[in-house]
Amino acid sequence: MKISFIDFWGGFDQKNNFLYFLMKDIFNSTEVVDPKDADVLFCSVFGNDHFSFKDKKKIFYTGENIRPNLDLYDYSFSFDIDNDNYRNIRLPLWYFYIDWFNVKSYNNPDYLIPVDYLLNDNEFTRNDKNKFCCTVFSAPYSDRINMKNLISSYKKVDGYGKCNENHIGYGEKLKMDIISNYKFSLCFENSIYPGYFTEKLLHAKIAGTIPIYKAHPLLNIDFNEKCCINAYGLSDSEVLDKIIEIDNNKDLYNSIFKEPLYNELPNIEWLKKIILNIL
Repeated sequence: MKISFIDFWGGFDQKNNFLYFLMKDIFNSTEVVDPKDADVLFCSVFGNDHFSFKDKKKIFYTGENIRPNLDLYDYSFSFDIDNDNYRNIRLPLWYFYIDWFNVKSYNNPDYLIPVDYLLNDNEFTRNDKNKFCCTVFSAPYSDRINMKNLISSYKKVDGYGKCNENHIGYGEKLKMDIISNYKFSLCFENSIYPGYFTEKLLHAKIAGTIPIYKAHPLLNIDFNEKCCINAYGLSDSEVLDKIIEIDNNKDLYNSIFKEPLYNELPNIEWLKKIILNIL
């Protein structure tokens, strides 16, 4: 199978990424080639070069909150929930942060979570939770900043990232090392839409915190909604009251801490079957 990638994000390595290893796992003879020679062209949203290749079988992929336009592609992999169109295969971004193929890193992301870490106990969860709450973000969305300030009116929230007081280097491992020292981590999604769930809850939970999360209430299609505080639909004061209650009740904290991230451990066997069927 000859494949190529076009219009992907900066730092994307065509021979070291989830889709490449997925295809290689299904088709042993998978080869990355120039787009003009590809049997399958994977396209994303960071450019328009794919318009130059009109006669190729195209599979659109995005981890962004962007809905696929299936007038332009044969199939799509996206977060989108679309039960009426078999050509869209739901593949939310968090799948790309798990080390399904035992390769350790895709460079971007630079750290992949081992599959056995999806259970509660791992190197991060065993760290002492001797600090209260942190948040890691670089995009200054107002709801994140407002919630950080509100929680800090109770106890200080330590901020990390470009628009916070503590600047840190690049990398998911570094991020998880930092937040694993905290009881709580504030990790709102960039935007709210049905099915749109990125790596944020995954990282916060695997790092051994209780995530203070904000995402669409269909959260339970991917995750165990009991493993976090979902701020969606709650007033700011209700969120703060929940945090204070949990912070001051050791039994309640431990019961939420022990809740698994998933109701059922995920896998990618279903995805392999779909790809075999469509290609």
